[in-house]
Parts: sequence; C-alpha cells; structure tokens
Amino acid sequence: MKRKIIASLIVLVIAFIVYYISFVQHQFKKTVSIQLPIIAVTEQFNSPSNLKKWFMPFLSASTNSTDTLIETNKVLTLGSYRLEVINKSIYSCILNFSDAKKTKSFLVSALPDTAKEGATTIDFYYNNSYLKELLFSGDLEKKAKQSFADFQEYLQDTKRVYGYEIVPVKVVDTLFLFKRETVPLADKKKGIKLIFDNLIAYADKHNLGYNGNRIFYSQKEEDNITLFASIGISKELIIPENENFEIKRMPFEKNLLEATYQGPYGEVDKAFDALKKYLSDRNLSSIAIPYQKFISDGYDFSDEQIVQMKIYSPIF
Repeated sequence: MKRKIIASLIVLVIAFIVYYISFVQHQFKKTVSIQLPIIAVTEQFNSPSNLKKWFMPFLSASTNSTDTLIETNKVLTLGSYRLEVINKSIYSCILNFSDAKKTKSFLVSALPDTAKEGATTIDFYYNNSYLKELLFSGDLEKKAKQSFADFQEYLQDTKRVYGYEIVPVKVVDTLFLFKRETVPLADKKKGIKLIFDNLIAYADKHNLGYNGNRIFYSQKEEDNITLFASIGISKELIIPENENFEIKRMPFEKNLLEATYQGPYGEVDKAFDALKKYLSDRNLSSIAIPYQKFISDGYDFSDEQIVQMKIYSPIF
C-alpha cells in the first residue's frame, strides 16, 4: 500500500513537472543596448512604416515574397501574417503578431541607458512555456526573436533606416572658387548651367587649377531661387571687388556627414531630409548649410535625369 502511495506521488510530481514545463506560461526577456537617443529608437518599433524595415517576414516583402505587403497606420499584413501595434506610448508598445493559426503578443519597451550617455536599453518581453522556449519554439516566436536579435544591426545600417548610406568623413578639398546668382525659379536649370560655365571659364582664364569638383546648394524665395555654386581649385587669387567671384576655404580635416545619393535629380531633397533626420536622431548640430557635390559628369541635369551625388552636412 505504501509503495502504491509513493508511486502515485511520483507520478503526480512527474505529471506536474511535465505540465509546468509544457503548458504553464512564463515571461521571457531579451535586452539590447543601442548607442542612440531613446526617441530615435522607439519610433523604429512603434510604427508600421519602420517595423516593415526590420521585422520578419515583412522586411523581405519587397525582395522575395509573392504576397503584397499591406500597411496602415497600425497594422502590417503580408499573406497570412499580421502585425498590429497596440497600447502605444512614448517609450513602449505591444506588438500582436499572428498568422492563420495563432496570435502572439510581444511587449517592447525602451529606457535611457544610465551607464552609457546617449544610449538606450531596449527590452523585449513575451510569454512561453519552458518546453517550447527551449525545444519547440513556434514560427511566430522564431521570427520575432530573430527580428529583435537583428534590431541593433538594423539601426546601425543607415541605408535601411534612412534610405541612404550616411558616414562621417573629413574635409579634404579646402579651396574653392565661389559664385552666387538669383534667377527666376523657372530658370533654375539654365541658371545652374550658366553659373558653373562662368566659374570654370574664370578659373581657366586665371589658371586657378580647376580640379573637377563641383558643389552646389540653393535657396528658394517665392518665385526666385538663389544659386550658390563652387568649383575646386588649387591656386588662390586676389579677386577685385567689382567681380562677382569669391575665394572660399573649408577648414582641413573638419567633420562632415556624407550621404550617397543615386536617383532622379529632382528628388535629391530626400537625401538632404535623411541627413537632417540623422542629425536630429543623434542630437548633432550642423555648423553650416548642407550642400551637394556632383559625381556624375555635367551639372545641367533635368529633374528626371538619374544622377550620382554626395550630400554633405558640416558638423561639430
């Protein structure tokens, strides 16, 4: 009799352990620290427009999926997969991730990292049984955990986050011949060609050693636009005050942010906006007006013409 009781107790204990391991839900937590201010991080996980850039399987929708990605201000849908942002606050949200069979919720929250200035700690919470977590993770858990594991790498990839490769560089070319002109907005293309033609002709006339570098920015003023153009030169010149040219210098080895742009010339402002967002996300300050450097041959491009350019923003 005593043996039967002991055996029954053992069976009950084993059954309880199996039940506890297999069915009882426990909270699991993954944590990463990212060298970015908290606001720049949270907007990447509480907005479908950003989630689609890093959360599986939605990030692959544009490359190898036969299904169409559908996006609203709260939900991403791709085939049978659905990701909904709920309980959104400044620093956290819940991601309801589902397929045709089940739904799984993941809490994502962020706090400033007290050990690292300008860094953010991100916590990723979800419930699962010990058995499933260790041996039998479902498809939703696998995709969510892999996405979170890749989140830090994603945030360091400026092309994925901002749409362009952005890197810090140093000023190398320091001497420029500069000219400005204000023209009607409708004559922008013609004005750009004329201003660079005049700069190159002036440099050739005075043997200033034009090196092929062409940089440019502009400012709109109602119906007019002011063009600011420079070409790289190797020799300096004292220019009379009555001539509409100037010698400009950039401090050697000063800091720049560089964005690489390739696309329609008329859409280059998108790269300027990306640089501005990059600066804002990192609490950096620009010390001068951003400008563009032509990499493609020429400078009288139509808005539809595909060009290669470098966009620069001087920073502290």
